[in-house]
Amino acid sequence: MKTHADVSSSLSHDESSYPRRRFLTAATSLACAPFLAGLTRKAGAAEPIVLVTWGGTYRAAIEDTLCKGFTEQTGIPVTVVDGPDLAKVKAQVMSGHVEWDLFDGTGPQITAGEAANLWEPLTAQIAQPDDLIVKPRASSAAFMFSVGGVGYVPGRQPEPKTPRTWPELWNSQGYPGRVGLRTRASEMLEIALLGDGVPPEKLYPLDVDRAFRSLDKIKPRVTKWIEQTQQTVSLLTSNECDYTYAYASRVYQTARAGGNVSTKIDQALILSEYFAVPRGSKRKEAAMKFISYVMQPKSQAAFCSRMGNMPVRRSASALLAENVRPLQADMNKSVIVDDSYWATNFERLDRRFKEWLAGD
Repeated sequence: MKTHADVSSSLSHDESSYPRRRFLTAATSLACAPFLAGLTRKAGAAEPIVLVTWGGTYRAAIEDTLCKGFTEQTGIPVTVVDGPDLAKVKAQVMSGHVEWDLFDGTGPQITAGEAANLWEPLTAQIAQPDDLIVKPRASSAAFMFSVGGVGYVPGRQPEPKTPRTWPELWNSQGYPGRVGLRTRASEMLEIALLGDGVPPEKLYPLDVDRAFRSLDKIKPRVTKWIEQTQQTVSLLTSNECDYTYAYASRVYQTARAGGNVSTKIDQALILSEYFAVPRGSKRKEAAMKFISYVMQPKSQAAFCSRMGNMPVRRSASALLAENVRPLQADMNKSVIVDDSYWATNFERLDRRFKEWLAGD
């Protein structure tokens, strides 16, 4: 995947994320079917909308599976640029000179932007609520998930000795091996609690002291603290780690390129990626149409089949490519990272986590 990126409080991303607020539609909310039907009306020489997203293979997938189809269906061109920076979009909104019409952001970015009133309210019901794994926020819509699990190299350890869940990874006697974890509080505190036996449905609010006690237990086995997402896989292939916290989509992309890596997602950590429209966009209506297009099952299936991600619409799952279906997490055993929790707790817990990393 473009995996969910290295999220510093709100400005960076893996290619890649909670109980959600109820989606509030505007008084003029359109029914989903009539709105999507309106997408077929060609816009002629329409002015391009500008989408800011992440680079590399992720950007190529956005362009090929989403932007091209949207333009073919509506006649509205999409200009894609790199670098969804929250500080930059805030400067655009505050100055009244909004250059971006669509912001592709991680959960911490989106919730921080929502708190700062940087996004336009969604103007239409974008999908039937029962078909969405997570409901849209008032001003943004999660359009895909990144799935985090235990990355490993098949054959390096006897398969029964490969941990499938976080408690198994934490069990050094039953599942010995060198471990790679991320240098971030979000995600690491969650898997530390899961590794200590906290049930997924009782994870939030996080028991922070228990999470750090759990991290103390595995810290002696952590041979690498991972800064960059690509290291979640490269440390495995270079035999510097036996197990890492890795994203299924990143593993999928590496395996497609011939790498001998795999992942266990029996107890997955799921991160949301969102689209939002910056407040003051002069092409707001066209941008909202793009979000509705992206939320269609066929659109989600096309993107997720290309990248190895997981769609947020249940009806899109049946449309996924066969080789991507094993990468879809079991929602009864998995945890969706609570973006709202991290929006209010990230700074405090990130500081404590960095101090913990620096300690003996």
